[in-house]
Amino acid sequence: MVGVSMNPIKVIPLFLLATVLTVAAAPRFALVRVKDIYTELPATVALQQQIKNERDEIMKDERAGQLRKIISELQALQGQLSDKAHPLDEATSRKLARTYEIKRQEAQTLQQEYESFKTEKEQAINRKMVAGMRATLNRILKASNQIAKEKGYDAVFDSSGSTNTGVPFVLFSKDAPDLTADIQAAMKSTEPPVPAATKPAVTSVKSP
Repeated sequence: MVGVSMNPIKVIPLFLLATVLTVAAAPRFALVRVKDIYTELPATVALQQQIKNERDEIMKDERAGQLRKIISELQALQGQLSDKAHPLDEATSRKLARTYEIKRQEAQTLQQEYESFKTEKEQAINRKMVAGMRATLNRILKASNQIAKEKGYDAVFDSSGSTNTGVPFVLFSKDAPDLTADIQAAMKSTEPPVPAATKPAVTSVKSP
């Protein structure tokens, strides 16, 4: 009987390949719900309340109140001028018509001033909101990186995010660990103090 011999030079590479495949573990992935973390942070709640307060103050500006008052007066004058059941004499009609035109011009000027003021304030509010969101998201990113490294994950994906086409970023995951609670706990211990709400200064104008 003739024995079958095996080339030892070929055996070694096969053994090494098997060893490499055994040692090389598959990449470890985890998920995190960034949206949930962001919305539940005290800093986010405080920012949203501050933004709401500042937008409410815009509507409370004296010019807005004056404009509403003038519009109400214009409506009343228009009602008198167009009331067929109680027609006005010519002199009264001309007088009310002049008053209406003066108030209409006043309302137009006041509206332009208020819209300019409103636009400037809203732009400042939007800049503050974007800056606050960016700062908070940077903190979430930093905490996510730290937790992922500590737990030995190779990559972390935002399971609450969507692509620019509106499709969920994570289409499928099987038993992927969720680090949301870990990141929330880590951020809670480093949460910066929430600044006291400050009432923005409201520019007022005097009636001419």
